[in-house]
Amino acid sequence: MRENNIREVKKEKSDKKFSFKYIVWLIAMAFLVTSVVVLTKVVKMNILPTKFLVVAIGVVVLIILFDLLAARKLWSGILTSIISIALIAAMIIGIIAINKVDKTVDIVTDKGTEEKTEMVIAVLADSDVEKITDLSELLIGYLDDYDVNSSKKVMDEIDKSVGGSANYNAFDDKFAMVDALYNQTIKAMILNKANIDVIKDGEGYEDFEDKVKIIYSSEITNYIEIVDKEQNTNLNQFVVYISGIDTFGDVSVRSRSDVNILAVVNTKTKHIQLINTPRDYYIEHPKSNGVKDKLTHAGLYGVENSIGALENLYGVKINYYVRMNFSGFEDIIDAMGGIDVYSDKDFTVEPVKHYTVGVNHLSGIEALAFARERHAFAAGDIQRGQNQMKVIIAMINKLSSKDVLYNYSNVLDGIAGTFQTDMASDDIYTLVKKQLVDNTKYTIDSYSVTGTGDSCTTYSTPKTKVWVMQPNMDEVEHAKGLINSVLSE
Repeated sequence: MRENNIREVKKEKSDKKFSFKYIVWLIAMAFLVTSVVVLTKVVKMNILPTKFLVVAIGVVVLIILFDLLAARKLWSGILTSIISIALIAAMIIGIIAINKVDKTVDIVTDKGTEEKTEMVIAVLADSDVEKITDLSELLIGYLDDYDVNSSKKVMDEIDKSVGGSANYNAFDDKFAMVDALYNQTIKAMILNKANIDVIKDGEGYEDFEDKVKIIYSSEITNYIEIVDKEQNTNLNQFVVYISGIDTFGDVSVRSRSDVNILAVVNTKTKHIQLINTPRDYYIEHPKSNGVKDKLTHAGLYGVENSIGALENLYGVKINYYVRMNFSGFEDIIDAMGGIDVYSDKDFTVEPVKHYTVGVNHLSGIEALAFARERHAFAAGDIQRGQNQMKVIIAMINKLSSKDVLYNYSNVLDGIAGTFQTDMASDDIYTLVKKQLVDNTKYTIDSYSVTGTGDSCTTYSTPKTKVWVMQPNMDEVEHAKGLINSVLSE
């Protein structure tokens, strides 16, 4: 009887030991599975240097072996199991974080292939016309220009709404069409919304927006095609066009480009040269057929047109573009916890903030006001361009700091909705990998070309003079030298 009891006790202990080993092995297998998922994702993204991958794989193997060996002893098995469970939880969080990063990069790069044109129907502010169905039998103006295909899509929408074919009159000049609306030769007009600010820049048309009302809007999607785009395979030296568009909301909307900065990057020497070109620079662009236009107007015809204008001005191939709108500017900076920007001027932007000489800690809206202000300075747009580069430098410094990691989720949310680029996701991950291999801080220099103010007709305003800046070609040549110097380092 006693022997039977002893056997039962031993069997019970053996069963418990087997059960404990089984639990430890299950935990070890769970750790292995989560490790494989994380490593597979990291390898697919190609974001981790090889030496880090080898170390990570080695650590995973050692932990699993240690788990299995420790299972022989109760307390060592419990300890390793607790550690493994904590690591599993950490890796699950890591998987979620990696997926969010990957999703954000996909959104940003996918947006880089399209632009949206917001077309509107405008009538006089005191008109009885309130909606699209009221346009039946009325004469409607439209521009027979680069937006004609978008205008025709709006015409189709009008015809469908009124149940027949409406009456249309083509114009070759936006100001002539506005005059026709003012004198009621036409009762409505189809217009790219981005042209409203162009019209307001014209002498005598400053109050245009107050004299009309918009009764209908339609968003047309266009796909970006940059002709003869050179692919950069080694990412050692490349040029990025940074465009800040004159809108709030969807970054894909085609608009004037108020910020026009080239970032010339050398990842081998860790050197970035920023070149700012004023928005009013009076130059040619690919769509202007040899006629000069304001640089900001080039964006009305697509981001590829702005790229072509700057390539022609500086004699350099632009490899990528990054575009951000004003609301994106605010969101990203707020998500980073603000930025520290040095101001060399003492000025106030009402009702936002008073900026002092020295370092100013700025929120998103304060940084935006700092970057947009020009009326407070004698140098006007030139000073604004310099301030814009200061904000970009501050953003680069903040994004490359460890502080951003604590709020990475909000930063990614801000980037995803208001930021677009044609840089492939593989190239983005390769750049991150390069930085992880050599965690050296970049030297960032800035230079802004200037010019002299003038009043001229432009390609976008052929019959109305607007304020422009005649380029200082000596400074343009100096900028070319700075660009070539960084690319040849």
